[in-house]
This record gives sequence, C-alpha cells and structure tokens, in this order.
Amino acid sequence: MNREILASLADGAVAVTPNRRLARSLLLAFDAEQLASGLTAWPTPSILPYQTWLTTLWEQCVAADVTEDESLLLTPPQAAVLWEQIVDVDGRTLLNPRGAAALAAEAWSLVHAWGAGGESWRAWRRDDREADDPSLFASWAEHYAAELRRASTRDLAQLPDTLAGLAPRVAWPNRTTVLAGFVELTPQQQRLFAALANEGAILLRLDTLPPVEARVRRTTAISPRAELVAALSWARGKLVEAPGARVGIVVEDLAVRRGEVVALAEDILCPASILPRAPSTARPFDVSLGASLASIPLIVAALDLIELAESRLAAGAAAALLRSPYMPGADAARSSCAAIERDWLEAGSRDVTLAETVAALDRRAPALAMCWRDASAKFAHERTASPRNWSDKWRTWLAAAGWPGPRTLDSAEYQACQAWERLLLEFSSLGVVANRMSRSAAVDKLRAMARETVFQPEGSGAPIQILGVLEASGIAFDALWVLGLAADRWPPAPNPNPMLPIAWQRERLIPRAHSSVELAFARGLTAGFAAAASEVVFSSASTIDDRPSSPSALIMTYPEWPLPASTSGWPRMIAANQRLESLVDDRAPRLSPGSIAPGGSRIIAAQSDCPFQAVARHRLDAQPWPDPLGGLSPRERGSLVHLAMAAFWTAARDHATLVALDSAGVKRLAESAVETALAQFPAVRWRNLPVLVRAAEATRLERLLHAWLEIERTRPPFAVQGVEAKATLDLASLTFRMRIDRVDALADGGIAIIDFKTGLAERPGKWFEARPLATQLGMYVLARRDAHPDVKVRAAAFAQVRPDAVAAVGLAADASAWPALTDVSACKLDDWEALQAWWRSQLGALALEIVSGNAVVSPRRSPLACRTCGLQPLCRIQSVRNLGEQSLDNE
Repeated sequence: MNREILASLADGAVAVTPNRRLARSLLLAFDAEQLASGLTAWPTPSILPYQTWLTTLWEQCVAADVTEDESLLLTPPQAAVLWEQIVDVDGRTLLNPRGAAALAAEAWSLVHAWGAGGESWRAWRRDDREADDPSLFASWAEHYAAELRRASTRDLAQLPDTLAGLAPRVAWPNRTTVLAGFVELTPQQQRLFAALANEGAILLRLDTLPPVEARVRRTTAISPRAELVAALSWARGKLVEAPGARVGIVVEDLAVRRGEVVALAEDILCPASILPRAPSTARPFDVSLGASLASIPLIVAALDLIELAESRLAAGAAAALLRSPYMPGADAARSSCAAIERDWLEAGSRDVTLAETVAALDRRAPALAMCWRDASAKFAHERTASPRNWSDKWRTWLAAAGWPGPRTLDSAEYQACQAWERLLLEFSSLGVVANRMSRSAAVDKLRAMARETVFQPEGSGAPIQILGVLEASGIAFDALWVLGLAADRWPPAPNPNPMLPIAWQRERLIPRAHSSVELAFARGLTAGFAAAASEVVFSSASTIDDRPSSPSALIMTYPEWPLPASTSGWPRMIAANQRLESLVDDRAPRLSPGSIAPGGSRIIAAQSDCPFQAVARHRLDAQPWPDPLGGLSPRERGSLVHLAMAAFWTAARDHATLVALDSAGVKRLAESAVETALAQFPAVRWRNLPVLVRAAEATRLERLLHAWLEIERTRPPFAVQGVEAKATLDLASLTFRMRIDRVDALADGGIAIIDFKTGLAERPGKWFEARPLATQLGMYVLARRDAHPDVKVRAAAFAQVRPDAVAAVGLAADASAWPALTDVSACKLDDWEALQAWWRSQLGALALEIVSGNAVVSPRRSPLACRTCGLQPLCRIQSVRNLGEQSLDNE
C-alpha cells in the first residue's frame, strides 16, 4: 500500500475509498504496518467508503443546524419504494414495473453524478402520444423530485450537491481527508471536493498502489473453466512457496460465475470444506462479491416461515423448511419431516398453509407441531399494517416458531442473523414513504429487499482474495492473476441506461455509454492491474461457449507464458490413491417354507425383470422418490380405469346385456361407472388436482370405456364371473395372493382371464423368453387351474386401454374362445396344456429364486427394466446414465 496514505492515517487523517472492499484492504495494510513497527495497540484509523463518508458529512451539517427543514436523508430501500410507487401511479402497462423503477433510480443517480447540477431531465419531456423512454423518465423524475420536496427529504444521489451548497455554512475540522484509489471523479464529486477545498478543507488525492517492479505475463487456457482451475492452482502454489503472501485472483465476470468459482476454489484450495459441519470461516480464500441475503439458508428459513404464516408456501419450500437445521428439534425430526415431503408429493400438493403443515407434523413430529400451533394461536392475521408493525409481528412470530433453532450459530450464521435484523430495521423505515402495506405487498417487498441485499461475512484476512474487476482496482498484492480477458469481453460492450438520451450520455462520457469510454476505462484498469503486484498474469480462454476466442488487444503487448500445470482435484487424488475392497452381497435371507410371498404376483414379475429389484421393492419395501405431479400419475390413471371397468361390468354382468344396449344406454351406464370410479378416488388428492385435469378426467375415462366396449361387443358370448377376484397360488413352498381383474365364463364352456393394462402390453411372441414377460397372466391361469381343475382356462389376455391404442393382447386355446387373440399354437407350443406346463416350470423357477434370496443386480435389457425401476440410487447400476424418459402412460 502507498506508504504516504498509511503515514497520513497515522497522523489522524480520514481516508475515503470508492468502495468497501478497498477500505477494508487499507485497514488491513495499516494494521500490518503498525505491527511491523513494534506497536501492540494503536487508535483505529478513520477509513470510510465514499457513500458512508457522505452520510457522515450530512450528519455534521444536521448537527450544525444548517439543513433547515430538509434534514431527513432517504435510504436506498426507501428511495426504491418511492420510485416503485411513482411507476405504479403512472398507470402505464409495463412488463416489469419493479425493473423499470430500478432503471429510473439508476438514471436519477447518473443525472446527478454526471450532470451539471441542474434538473436537466426537464428538456427531455415530450408529448405523451410520442413519449419515449427519456421522456417517460423525465415525467417520473419530476414526480419524484416533487415528492422529495413535499416530504422535505433528500436522497443519496442529491447529497453531494447539497453538501457542496452547505459547505460555506459549516466549520469543517482541520483534518486531512485522503481520497484513496479514485480512478476517475464524476463532475458531481469534483464540485463537492472543490467546494470543500474552497472552505479550507484539506483534500489529498493519492493512488493506493506503491511503485513496484512487476513481471507481467499472459497465458491462454482451453476454456474458461480450465482458465479458472489454472489460476486457483497457481494461487495455491504461491501460498506453498510463501505462506504469508497475499494472492489476488480477479474474475472479469465474477457476478455470473460466482457459484462455479466458489465450488472450484473449495475443491482446489480447501477440499476438507466439503465435509459435513466444516467451518465456513476456515477457508484460505475470500470472495469479494457476496451472495444475495435471500439465498443464505438461515434467511431462507426465516422468509419461508413468514410466508407460510401469512399465506401459502410452495410444498417443496415448506418441506425444505421442515428439514432446516434452523428449526427446533431439527436433528431428531429430520427423517420424519422428510416423509412429509413424500406425502405431499404423492398427494399432488403444490402449496400448503400453516394449518396443513401443522396437521402433517402432528403425525410425524408432534413436538414441532405443538410449537407451531401455539405460536400460530398468538399470530394475528392482518390485511394491512405499517412496515414497522409488520416487522415487529414477524420478529415475534419467528421467535415463537423457534427460529433460528437451539444450537449455537457459527460466525457466518451469526453475521447472517445480524444482517437479518438490519433488514427488518430497514423494512421498518419504509414507513417514511409507505404508511401502510398489504400483507402480500409486505411479504413481496421483504423478499425483494433480501434479494437485493448482498451478504458477505467479515473474513479473517484470507491470503487468497477472489475479486471482480471493480473491487480489485487499487488493491496491492504479492501476486495477481486476472482472468477472462478475451477480445470480445475486454473491454466490455457498452450498456447505456435506456432511460437517458444516448447522446447526452456520450457527451458526458458516462461509464458504459460508449465504446470509447469503455476502452479508456478498461485500459486504465489493465494498467493498474499490471502495477498491482510484483508478479502479474493476464489470461483468456481460446474457446468460449464452443466458439473460438482470442486474447484482448489490451494484454497482447505482454510476453506469452505457457499455462502452468493445474492441481488435481480431490476426487482425482482420492481415485489415484484408492484401495478398494470387493464384497459380493447378492443374497437376501431365505424365506421360510409356507411363507406368504410379499407383493403377490408383482414379486414374480420383478424377479424376472431384475432379482435385486424384487428383493429391494417387495422385501425391503424400498420405493423410488415420487416425482412432482402436474396431474394424475400413471398409477392413478390405471387405478381409475380399473375402477370404471369394474363398476361397468358389475352393472352389465354379461355380453348379452352389452349387445342389447343402445348408444344412449351404453352412455348412461358408462357415465355411471365413471362417476362411481371418481367417487372412490381419494378426496384430498382430487382437490389438489388442477381444475382442467379434474374436468377432463371423466371425459377421458368415458372415451376409453367406450373404445374397449367396442372390442367386447365383437367377442363370443360371455358372462362376467368375477371382478377383482381373489386367488392364491402355491409355488416353490411360497403362497402368492392375488386379485384377478376379471374372470369371464364363456358360453361354450371354460373361462377367459382379463388383466387391464394402461401401458403398452407386450405381444405374446415376446412372452416366452429366458426371462418371461406377462408373468401375472401365467400366475392367474395357474391359480384358477389349481382352484378349479374341472374348469378349463381357454383364454388369457391383457386389455390394453390407452388413448392411442385400445386392443386385446393375449393367447387363446382355440379360435372359438376369443377369435381376436393369438392362437397358442402360433407360439410354438402344442396346446394350452403345454402353455400351462411352461408357465408352471418358468414361474416356479422364479419362485425358487425368491425363496433362496437371489438378489443379483442383473436387469432385463429388452425392454429395459431400469427404465421404470427408480431404485438406481440403491443398486448403483451404471446403466441409469443411459436411460430414456419413462413413458407417461406406463402403469
């Protein structure tokens, strides 16, 4: 750091910096200088960011009683609310009113910072019929200025000019003010500094960087990620060489890549940080650009608790809240609360109320349920209130609900808690510009303020600083790497404010307004970085987003340097030093003779698909995590079809009745069957369905029912003998209990077995593979044969009931049983007895596997059993990577 600045601070000067990051860096440098000089204690120097310094000057003016009636200074959140009110009152239809208000507030600041000090926006007013963006801003600015005058207030954009005007009326202390690290002064800053100097204030503008002999090089990586990995590996190497070094990494697009930067930095610089409960403050790096306060888990829990109490909360967010470590009894109830999310997913709940959440907790976590029930009983629901009342009410609710939990917070969490308290205080202060707010408006505004608040825990002087280009300006390092300097990104493209005339912005050389301004600004920053450390590396990527890229012309004058070797990430290091132990565990405990087979006929089908799936699903009761439902699940649609078919044939009973019905009679009976089916559907689940789904489901069921009945009409005469008929079958000392969808007695003797299927039914030619398909039909046939040996089963079929394909798919012993089915002889079997013998042999072998506990992970390849299994996290099979999407109509 420039020693002249440090000496001035030691003499009692005030240092003013462009940003908070440089102020902190200057404080660290001053403290290090005092320690190096042998001191053990010293006065804290006055080092203030520019905006804080302005506020301090204003407070001096207020204390001197020279501000007249205009003593209230609006905070940025208050000013933002006022701009939003003005945009709303204007009444124009805008896609993003809040975004328009933010652009107008930015334009207001630019007009004051770069203008001549007057109300220049008035010249941009035009007729409303020809209004453009500058004209619209002029109208809004006029109203905003009028509101400020009416309330006798000022905002931060006006403050420098106000202070310049008040300068002659204040006796300024005889104390040097050092302007440290200002690359460029705005006209407004120049007016303020000139006014203060004219009144005897001592202002000293100094560069923060000391003269240094720098070795500057440039290098190129294959991609932005490889570039970042190389920079982090290089920084790690510098610390290994010199443990006390200060290393900087400047990322041109840090705001966009912050998540990637932090993840890679943790992997390369401190892999132990990924371990559970690793302290977040122990990292050797610090990122200048903080995260949104609304993204901090502690604050997410608070915001969600408030929204849950005030209205409805998305079910996913509510489930995460219940598992949050910031709730009372979180560790003990974590698994129980996770089960609540499954219940909500299966019920199709999109959002939940506090009452519904407490009811769910009653079954899973009664202690938390009691806590929230008692807290909600004291929670007064109001339609409107003042911001202060809302803040007090939320603070009381959070405390009663048990937030932030009983455990001791770590440093970062404690600082987040303090930031939350400051946020509530800022929200309370909105009463200056908004006397009352509705419930929804208050919650929305609190969330918006949390999103806009940047949270950066106070670091512990980490040796590696990761910064954006603006935050890094003026800071000195021992070694510095600046990455992302590609030709199409550095200098950055112009981005003028659309609310201000382009010509006006270019005339005043406003930042981001013109390419020449950006070029000069980038050139100045590049030269500053080149002098910020004794070793400086500039880098770019040769490929960005699959297109070639070249280095910026601003770094081409420096010598090229080969990209240094990158450090292997911890996964590679672990893999390179692994010692694996192999353990074969493909046997579950044997089942006792005479046992009831879990899952009935389904376990046989699962054993054929994959032995592990059968054991996991039916013996371990492992179930895949349910997917969020936008409508009915395939299983629910299949269940409704079964219920509707059962209701229809319970009433119709036989083929003769069906044939005798005219179209009106069939329609009347079908409508009644659908109504019966829907009445048996769970009421809570039905209420959670979208209105359009509920309205369309009856029509869907009726169409499917009519389409299947047309196939039934063409059959030989039959009578329905059983619907959802119970059956048992003994195989390999196991007893299988089943329900047969339908059993028809044929007019010429024997029976036909029907199994309704809303998915695709495999054709009989594929049933007889080494791993049998359609095993449930074989089980049903054998069960009926054993129970009624004197009654011959003459047909077994799937009733494929799909909107795009309704058909009967199965086998018949002879053509007269069911002409539309495939004759058994077409499957290379002599007769129906041979079919039954084949089924008994193959299904018996599968039953023996079940008895012996065969649990080998060996899924069927065609059709791929993994596609509908959902248990891959348990079996860890690699083929899950190649799965396609599950058919939405597969039951």
